[in-house]
This record gives sequence, structure tokens and C-alpha cells, in this order.
Amino acid sequence: MKLLERMRGTDGIKIIVGSAFFWAWLDAMFMSMFFVRTGSRGLMAEAAVVAVFAVSAIGFSFALRAAAPFNKLLGERRFPLSAACLGTMGSLLFLLASVNLSWPSLLVGGACGGVFMAVFELAWGGAYCRDGARSAAPYVAGGFACAVVIDTPLLFMIPEAAAVFFALLPLATGLLYVSVAPNQRVYRQGLESPAFVQRGVRAHLKSHLGMSMTLLCAVMLVMVGFGYLQHLVSFSIVGGGSGYGIIIQVARGVVALLMFAIVVGSSQRVSTVYRVGLLAMIAGFMMMPFLFGTNLFWVSGAVIIGGYTAFDLLVWVAFSQIAHTQSRDPLKTIAVMRMLSVLCTVLGFAIGIALVGNEEPMSEFVSAETTVVGYLVVIATVLTLGSEDMWALSGRPAAFPEASAEDSFGQDERLGGWFDEIGLTAREREIGALLANGRTQPWIAERLSISENTVGTHVRHIYQKAGVHGRQEFIDLAFPLSSNISPETRDPEDSLTEVG
Repeated sequence: MKLLERMRGTDGIKIIVGSAFFWAWLDAMFMSMFFVRTGSRGLMAEAAVVAVFAVSAIGFSFALRAAAPFNKLLGERRFPLSAACLGTMGSLLFLLASVNLSWPSLLVGGACGGVFMAVFELAWGGAYCRDGARSAAPYVAGGFACAVVIDTPLLFMIPEAAAVFFALLPLATGLLYVSVAPNQRVYRQGLESPAFVQRGVRAHLKSHLGMSMTLLCAVMLVMVGFGYLQHLVSFSIVGGGSGYGIIIQVARGVVALLMFAIVVGSSQRVSTVYRVGLLAMIAGFMMMPFLFGTNLFWVSGAVIIGGYTAFDLLVWVAFSQIAHTQSRDPLKTIAVMRMLSVLCTVLGFAIGIALVGNEEPMSEFVSAETTVVGYLVVIATVLTLGSEDMWALSGRPAAFPEASAEDSFGQDERLGGWFDEIGLTAREREIGALLANGRTQPWIAERLSISENTVGTHVRHIYQKAGVHGRQEFIDLAFPLSSNISPETRDPEDSLTEVG
């Protein structure tokens, strides 16, 4: 019952199942399910993925330039349903291209599929981030898990029947999307406009979109590695073609089901999933050079894709939380994340094609080159774990390394319920969450680009509603007994002097 409340009842179920149809369609792309003719798999199938991703990047850039009109269109019925029809049309064109070995059909199908992908990644992203980590964790994990349930039986159908079924998935996701309440489909209004404009890309990302350059760089490096891996195991002779690709997607499914079970059963364990996932990616890439040319090459791919699935959940939850609590335009935050993800995935494909190829014998240097890619993933993992955004996601500011390891999913739920009880406004909730994590008023003012006097006024109102006289009392109420943050790790500054 608690989970159903968190998922907003039937709308939450629709979001999980509806987004699962979308993720299942994307899985079909990576498994070359639309390319039923043997000769069309490999380069042609990979070209289809690249075309879809490239066009989707253009769609994301359009959304960035016209965020408000795009967000309005998401709340209507005609726009998402039209995009869903394009997705089905593109999928059928891929099937036609496979049968006739027609490159024009493939390119038109890629354009249609790219529009569909851009619209629905942003569409479901808006639903994911309505309540930050509270909504994103069960929605994304549930969507990944349900996608496996959809994918699995189709793997045992005749290829033509499976391809037609997968081609209908865009219509299914579109119909479920428009059946969700309109206020759940669109992005909520972001934070207030800054009192002053900060120059520079890094400052703009932080002050306007709430994200750090460190986190973005980490995501980009991992996506390059993921694209390279997908080429090796799904589209090239190194991985044995689509057969190994299917095995690896099954591994992704198993991990997705486990993640959903963990999210449902114990929100306090979600942070463990993140850490294990990141370490699994490192282990997989380190194993890969030793398994080249053996029948066990798929093992390293399966380990990596399992870790990547956990990482993908982490990214969606992290950026949903950022869009919910820190961004002045949540749609742009999600659009930037997805645009960079698809561009870096395409770059990974390109690197794989350049180094490995599709039909030529494997280069003797591929093993060493893959090791380099693995080290890049290690660097990305270090950047991710060191990012302040990740500390915030796990419920701990970086300044408090001894704090409890409880993840943001449980913390946000507890704080959200308490804030509802004491009647905090949207701005007060935002500031209250930062106060609860030990942030000082000057830090909050700089982070939110508002004056310290404004912050002080909000803090006084928060303390009055909470019935406390200072920051220490507020933190103690926010983290009763369960908090492992010792008084020594907290800022000893007198909170009463802060308010004034």
C-alpha cells in the first residue's frame, strides 16, 4: 500500500507499464529484432540505431530551444500520439529495410524512430521526476523490470512475428501515456529565476539546470563505453552477432528485476545497488581483454550490461532529483542529460566501428584498446562517486563523510511527509531539505541564486512551522534517532545567529 501511494495509484502503474513498452522497444533496437534477414544484421542494424539516436539528439536540441511550448505539447493528446505513430511507422520501415536491404527505408525509419525516441524519453522523464527520487526510483526500476517481461516471450517467436509485435510497442506506450492524468505528464515549474546571471557553461549548468560538470562528464564517459560495448557484443563478429546481444539483454533484464525487488522491498538498500553496479562495470571491462577470442567473451559483456543497468537507474534517479529540487527548467535538465547520453553512445559506436569493424577480422590491438575504454569507465566511476550530486542523492552532503548511508529515496520520503505535516511551501521545502542536510544559509543563497536576507526570511518561517529555535533542533527532527551523523560532524555554528 505504501508503494502504491508513492506511485500515485493507477497513474503510477500506467507510468511503469507505459514506459516499459518504450524501454522494450529500445531493447528491440539493440537486439536487432527488426532486422529479420541475416544479411541485414550487423552494419545495417547498427546504422539504424545510430540514425535513431542522431535524430533524437536533434529532437532534444529542439526541446532545449523551445522548452515551454514543448512541455505544453506533452500535456496534450495529439502530439504524443502522433510521435507514437511515427515510432510504429519507423519500426515497420526497419522491417522493410531488412527484407529488401533498402537503405532509403532504413534512413526514413531512423528519422521516424528518432522523433519518437526524443519525444517519449522526455515524456516519461517528466513523469519520472514529478517528485524527484521518490517517484523516479520505483518508476524507472519498475519500467526496466516490466520491459524484461515484455521482451522475454518475444525472443521465442518467429522473427517476423516478433518484429511486428515490437513495432506496435510505440502505439502502446503512446496510448498509456495519454491516459495518465495531464498534470502528471508535464514537467512542473522550476525554481524562481536567478537574481543575477552567472556567465560560463559550468556556472550556467549549476545555477540554471542544477547539475554539475563533473556528473555530466561521468555520464558521458560511461555512455561512450556503453556504445563501444554494444558494438562489440551486438553488432560485430567479435561478440558473435545478435545471439550474444540477446544473452546480454537477458542479463540486463535479470538485473532490472532484482533492482525493482530491492526498491519495493527496502529503499534503504538502493544506494548499495548503485555502488555494486558501478563496480560491476569496472570488473566487466577489466575482464574483456582476457576473454577476446574465447567462447566466454559474452560473460564480460553480461557483467558490464548488468552494471550499466544499475548505473542507468542511478542516472535517471539523480537527474530526476536534480530536476525536482535544483533546476529552474526541469525539462531542460532531462533534455541535456538525454542528448549527451545519445551523442556519447553514438560516439562509442563510431569508436567500435573504427577499431573493430563489422566484418573484418579482429585487430590484434582491440584487446588493448578495450582496456583503455575500461580505464575511462573507471575514471567515470570515480567522478560519479566523488560528485556532490551523488552525495546529495544518497542523503549525505560531501562535507559529512561519516553520515548515514541511507539513500535519498527513503530520506526524501521521510522529509516530504514531515514537510507536508508542518505545511511548508514549495520554496520552504526546497530550503528545508538543504538545511536538513547541513547546508548553511550563505551556501543556500549561492546555490539558489537568491539573497541571504531572502533565505533568512524563509528559514525563520520554516523554524516557526517546525516549532524549533535553531538549525540543530531542525536537523534532529529531520533525522530522528536513525541519523548516524554525530554532533561533531555537523557545523557547530550557532543557528540562531544565522537566522538574524
